Amino acid sequence: MHKRNALIALIMTACLMTMPITMADANEDIPTNAANTGAHDVLVDALTQANLVATLQGDGPFTVFAPTDQAFTDAGIDLSTFDTDEEIAVLTDILLYHVYTAGAVYAADVTDGLTVAMANGDDASFTVTDGTVMIGDATVTTADVMASNGVIHVIDMVLMPPADLVDIAAVAMSTGVHESLVAALVKADLVSTLQGDGPFTVFAPTDQAFTDAGINLDAFTTDAEIAALADILLYHVYSGAVNAADVTDGLTVAMVNGDDASFTVTDGTVMIGDATVTAADVMASNGVIHVIDKVLMPPADEPVIPEGCDFVIGLSDDGMAFDNTDLSIAVGQTVCWIWNDAAMAHNVAQIREEGDTTRDVAGEYSGTAATTVDYRVTFTEDETFYYICEPHATMAMNGQVVVGTGISETPTTVVDSDDNTPGFTAGIAAIALISALVVAGSRRR
Repeated sequence: MHKRNALIALIMTACLMTMPITMADANEDIPTNAANTGAHDVLVDALTQANLVATLQGDGPFTVFAPTDQAFTDAGIDLSTFDTDEEIAVLTDILLYHVYTAGAVYAADVTDGLTVAMANGDDASFTVTDGTVMIGDATVTTADVMASNGVIHVIDMVLMPPADLVDIAAVAMSTGVHESLVAALVKADLVSTLQGDGPFTVFAPTDQAFTDAGINLDAFTTDAEIAALADILLYHVYSGAVNAADVTDGLTVAMVNGDDASFTVTDGTVMIGDATVTAADVMASNGVIHVIDKVLMPPADEPVIPEGCDFVIGLSDDGMAFDNTDLSIAVGQTVCWIWNDAAMAHNVAQIREEGDTTRDVAGEYSGTAATTVDYRVTFTEDETFYYICEPHATMAMNGQVVVGTGISETPTTVVDSDDNTPGFTAGIAAIALISALVVAGSRRR
């Protein structure tokens, strides 16, 4: 509070600068000088309302940029509207943006492009042109008015501090065109993530982008679906603050979900994947946002090959075919037919040759058709392995595995089914012959 009191005193002294300089008293503090100018009544009232008079009566030294009464009128500031605690805090923020606490700075000390932190914590920048000093958009009309605890520069405008930045999630909530993105973040429980320290770079699809992508958030209900949604959203987030000017053509970065995203830059237009950046460098307290016109879809994850398998064959999307019907492998490799909780029961049955619809009883067989199957075959020699799903063989649910050259050097031993067992046919013939002899004998009688 000691520094704030001194700052207020500086502001009040600055107000005095609009009056003849002879009315300023270098032996008086800033608030006293401000109260006596006649041109800074609004500033004095504002300091009183914000309880900052004692602050600017502190030791200092302070540098105060003092807007005139006309400057307050031009800014449309009506002190009677500042009555709640929140509104008083806003007024205090405005007033302290006119105070520099690190010492007394004279006009001759100000250089073009100088930027300093004011008492409210925000930066203010100066320009110097042909001896005229400006702070922000305000011109110093009277400089170097001395007070006992600092120096005052009279200015012709009220300085408005830059808007306080809010976190990325809050920025998205305030745009009016990112309602779907916000709803998706809520559903995926990622709001608190984007309220973290960061910094983050977020590529934010608009509501229209979500509509164009056909994304219906109501469809994400199970844990697996919510995880898929989170994967999509985190593919839009990069850990680190990257402004549009930092993006180079061909740049590839790893997004927070672990997948890579690539950029193209053509004639100043930045694209990430197929999405165009339509608004760049929207600043937030914990990073930067770039608005894009499409939802980015992360690349499909490579299937995880179970231990002990070299290749995995599953089911097609409709469940009525194998998802790899013509596989080539090396001798010694293992093929695994795996599916879980399929809509219909299937199996793997070896057939003698392509086109057969009944299994070779001596061949490989996964057993009775089931909705969950994990069947593994290690192929030890060159051959072409033909197989079907028995319940759906007539619907062309089949496939082949070409092992090595695909040509077997070992003669295939064919084991017939019961109706082709050796001796069975001969037995039938013998019975038929005996029957014929019996019939013939009867006729002789």
